[in-house]
Amino acid sequence: MQMASLIEGLLAAEAHGIIEAGTGTGKTFAYLLPAMAAGKKVVISTGTKNLQDQLFYKDIPLVNEDFQLKTAILKGRMNYLCPDRLQKNIATASRYHSREILSELVRVNDWSLQTRTGDLTELTDLGSGTAALSLVTSTVDNCLGPECEHYADCPLYRARAVANEADLIVVNHHLLFADLNLKRAAVGQLLPDADLIIVDEAHQVADVARLFFGDRLSTGQFTELVRDIQKDQFLQGNDDPQLLEQTSLLSEELKSMMKVCHQPGVTLHQLLLQDDVRDRIEGVDLALAELIGHLQYRSDRSLLMRNCCSRAIRLADLFALLTESANCEDEYVHWMERYSDDSLGFSISLAPLNVAADLRPLLNDPGRSWLFVSATLTIAGSFEHFRNCLGLNELEADVIEEQFDSPFDFAAQVRGFIPENLPAPGNDQHTLGLIEAVLPIVRSTVGRCFMLFTSHRALRLAASLLDQEYDIVYLTQGALPKKLLLEKFRSLPRCVLLATQSFWEGVDVRGANLRCLIIDKLPFARPDDPLVQAQIRFIESSGGNGFIEYALPEAAISLKQGFGRLIRQESDRGLFIIGDARIRTRAYGDILISSLPAFEWFGLASEAMEYLSELDGAGSSLSTL
Repeated sequence: MQMASLIEGLLAAEAHGIIEAGTGTGKTFAYLLPAMAAGKKVVISTGTKNLQDQLFYKDIPLVNEDFQLKTAILKGRMNYLCPDRLQKNIATASRYHSREILSELVRVNDWSLQTRTGDLTELTDLGSGTAALSLVTSTVDNCLGPECEHYADCPLYRARAVANEADLIVVNHHLLFADLNLKRAAVGQLLPDADLIIVDEAHQVADVARLFFGDRLSTGQFTELVRDIQKDQFLQGNDDPQLLEQTSLLSEELKSMMKVCHQPGVTLHQLLLQDDVRDRIEGVDLALAELIGHLQYRSDRSLLMRNCCSRAIRLADLFALLTESANCEDEYVHWMERYSDDSLGFSISLAPLNVAADLRPLLNDPGRSWLFVSATLTIAGSFEHFRNCLGLNELEADVIEEQFDSPFDFAAQVRGFIPENLPAPGNDQHTLGLIEAVLPIVRSTVGRCFMLFTSHRALRLAASLLDQEYDIVYLTQGALPKKLLLEKFRSLPRCVLLATQSFWEGVDVRGANLRCLIIDKLPFARPDDPLVQAQIRFIESSGGNGFIEYALPEAAISLKQGFGRLIRQESDRGLFIIGDARIRTRAYGDILISSLPAFEWFGLASEAMEYLSELDGAGSSLSTL
C-alpha cells in the first residue's frame, strides 16, 4: 500500500521513480493498481518471457476486474510463427534439411492450423536451441513486411495491431529498447506512444540498452542470406547459375575469414591490424559487392530476392563499419565474440560505454513518466550505481527513489554457510573441492537443491561428478526447455538442479520444498570480457576505481539475484551456501554481505547439516503436501 501510494503521487507529479521492492512486497500489484487507475497509456516491460506471461495471464486479469482496460501482450519476433518462412522451408526441405528437421517443421505446421496466437511458447518442447526455430521465425532482416502474402494472417503483425489498440501493453526489455532506438533515430516505431513506462527487473536496463544503441554483425547473418538466396533459386528451378556461383564465393570468402579470426587470446583490434585478416576482409567485401550487383539486376524476380538485395546492402555497410580499425575507446567498445562450436563463427559488436547520453532524450520526453522497479537495485542500501548507469542524476524531471524491504524474516528463514579450505575459485580444483564439501550437506535433506554456477565449464564438471553418485538425482540446465525442466524438478523428490546465469533470476520454484541454494563463487564478471575491460578502463581514465565503481556493484546485484531464488514465500526455510571464502576474507566482502539480507552464518558443516535435518523434521507435513 505504501508503494502504491508513492507511485500514485509520482504519476500525479509527472515525475520518474526508482523503487527497490524486495521479494514478497507485492510490487507487481503495487504498480499495477495506480497505473491502471491513472487512466494513462501504459507500457510494462519485463526482463523475461516467464514474467511477461505471469503478468498478462495471472496478475493483470485479477486487477483489471475493476478497471476493464484493453490489455495486450507483445513479444519479440522470435516468439511468433512466420507462416512464410515455415512454408518455404517445408517446400525446400528435401534439398536443404534433414529428416529430423523436416519432422519438426511438419509438427509446427500441424500446430499452426490450431493456434490462435501463433506464439511459439505454446510448443513447450520447441526451445531456443531447437534447429527448426530459426526456420519458422523471422528477423528484422528477412521479414517481408506488408508485401508478404501472409501479412494479413501473420501472428506478429496481428499481435502488434492488438497492442496498438490497448490501454496497457506488456513487453520485454529487448522489444522496448528496439522500439526506443527506432524512435530515437526517427525511422519508425514498434509500440504506441505511452504516458507511463514501467520497467520491471530494471537492473537489466543498462546492459540491454547498450545492445540496442550499438551495432552488431554475426557470421550467421551472412549464412542466412546465402541460404535464403539459394532456397529462392531452388523454388525457381535453379535457373541462375551465376547467382549461385556468387553465393558460393561469398561463403568461401567468409569461411577463409573465419579461420584466420579464430586466434585464441588475440583481440579484435590486434586482428584488424594483421595483413592476412585485412586480405580476408577485402575478399568478403569484394564477394559481397559482386553479389549485390547481381541481386540488383535480378531483384524484380521475387519479393524474397528483393528483400535479399536490401539485406546484402545493409550487411555490406555494417561489415565495412565494424571491420574498420578505429580508436574509439573513449566512447565505445569494439569487440569480437568467437563461437565455441565447430562452425568457427563469430560476431563483431560496437557498443557505447555509457548509455546515459542515449537515454537522456528519451527520459526527458515531457509528459511521460518512467518507473524503474526491481528487487535488486541498491548496493549496500544506495541507488547511486543504478542512477549513474542510466544518467538519472541529470534529468529535468524529478526522480523519486524509495526502498521497500522484503517482509520476509530472513533472520528466521535462512542460514548461511561457507565451506572451509576450498581451493581458490576459478578453476577445476575449486569445483572438485566444492562438490566434495557440499555432497554430505545435500544428502542430509529430503528437500530439493539448486546449484548455481558462474560458468558452463564448472557446471559440466559438477554434472560429471554427480554422475558417479548413485544416490543423487540431478537435472542440468539445457537438458529440457526451461519450463519443462522446472516442472520435472518439482516432480522428482530430493532433486538437485544444476544451472548457470540464466537461472539466477526470473526463476520461481515456490512450493517445491527448496531447502538448499549453492552458489559456486562470487559472480564477478570475467576479467577478459572486452566490455568489462572497457568499462573499467573508461572509469579509471577519469580518475575512478573500476573495481569499486563497476565490477563490485555488478557482482553484488548478481549475488542478490541468485540468493533471491531461495526464499519466495513466508513458509520457505533454507540454507544458503557460497563456495567462495573471499566474501569473508577480502575487504570488499563486507559490501557484498551488507547487500544481502541479515541472517546467521554457520562455521561448521555439521551445523549446516543439523539445521537442514531440523527443517525437514519441522516441515515434514508440508513436504508431504
